[in-house]
Amino acid sequence: MQKLFFFILGLVSTSAFAQTTNQAAVDTLTKEVAKAVFGKISQDRGQTKAQEIYDQLIDCGDGCDPQTVIRSVGGWDAVGVKMQELSELKNTAKFNAMSSAEANDAIRKQLIQFYTRYKTDNNYGKPLSPAVQLGIIQKIDALLPPSTESAEPTTTANPTPTDGPTDQVVEGDSTTVDPTLYRMSQLERQLKEKEEKDLWMMILTALGGLVLGGGAVYLLLYRSAQAEIDALQAENNRLRNSLENAQRARSGNDVNAIRSADRQKAAQYDALVAELGGENPLTAIRQLRQQPVRKAENRPTLRTDEPAVDPIASRPIEPEPMQVQTSLPPLTPLEPLPSLNRSEVFYFPPPDPAGQFDLSQKSPVLSPESAYRFSVNADNPTVATFRFEADPGRVARFMTYRNYMIEPACDSENSYSASHTRITMRRDGEATLENGVWRVKTKALIRYE
Repeated sequence: MQKLFFFILGLVSTSAFAQTTNQAAVDTLTKEVAKAVFGKISQDRGQTKAQEIYDQLIDCGDGCDPQTVIRSVGGWDAVGVKMQELSELKNTAKFNAMSSAEANDAIRKQLIQFYTRYKTDNNYGKPLSPAVQLGIIQKIDALLPPSTESAEPTTTANPTPTDGPTDQVVEGDSTTVDPTLYRMSQLERQLKEKEEKDLWMMILTALGGLVLGGGAVYLLLYRSAQAEIDALQAENNRLRNSLENAQRARSGNDVNAIRSADRQKAAQYDALVAELGGENPLTAIRQLRQQPVRKAENRPTLRTDEPAVDPIASRPIEPEPMQVQTSLPPLTPLEPLPSLNRSEVFYFPPPDPAGQFDLSQKSPVLSPESAYRFSVNADNPTVATFRFEADPGRVARFMTYRNYMIEPACDSENSYSASHTRITMRRDGEATLENGVWRVKTKALIRYE
């Protein structure tokens, strides 16, 4: 009855599906692998279904489908899934169109990949020993003649035992390497190399993703922190500018009061000199002090109705005392008063790279473009001291373009950085008037803070 079932099954399969030689070779591969697997499993105690599947695989012909046998008995669907995976090759149009040699090579690769994937499983690794694989390949070669490169060698006098290693065939003292197994080992090694390469590519890709992600997070944090720092610096600059403006306004009022008092004194002095006719005021004052003061004579006042009486006639004549004139010592000339030194203050924009200031841009008051304050003494009008003094709102611009606006006239104690917001003076510079142009002679010393 059982043989009849398989006969009918084979007849139906043969009539329903006209298999090609390539597909028949794949079925042979799947059946031989299934026989090896269930032959090993059936040796364990209590594996009755595995024994039944193995017996049916032994009894059925070359055209039977191992998956149908496994499903009909049941209990080993996991093995059936793997057999389905092994037989997927025959369902591809590319494989069916291959020549016998190409199909043989493709089946060998399929067997090697299947063994490499499941060799760690005892149900597949041990049953598919090199000797078993060699027997399967020999059956495949009988259906699909291989190419000359993968042709099987002639049988040796001493065949390799089933349980022993099958990498070599021993014949006397000579050793011959089996090309089939050598080919299988090459394919297995290539597959391992490909898997290792893919693994390293995954690792490198993951590392690259981590590095890029970390860089993006760092960039976002850096930009956020930089924005907060810029906001704090802007607020600090605003408060400092307000304080400096208030201090400058208070100090400017004191200086203006002192200058007003000096101007009043100078005007009084000029008026005094003009009143004296251009003479030295001290000389005129001393001459007035040395002149004698004459006392006024007491003469009676006459009434209109009284006769005039000569006072000389009414009093006795007395001899007038003789006045002895004595010569006064000559006056020593007085030293002239020292002239009042007046300092001139004016402002200039930044000089040119040669350290020359443009006279056409000279300003008596601090303007938005002013950067340097000049002080000139009247005693030496060709020499001036200067210092960096600019509108607080323009200091940041001057520091940004310090190479053109600060460094031609100033040296700095420290290096500039983006955190610096103001400039303090350490030493005034000196400039000379040459051919109508103010030129830097000694640079001022500043410090960035």
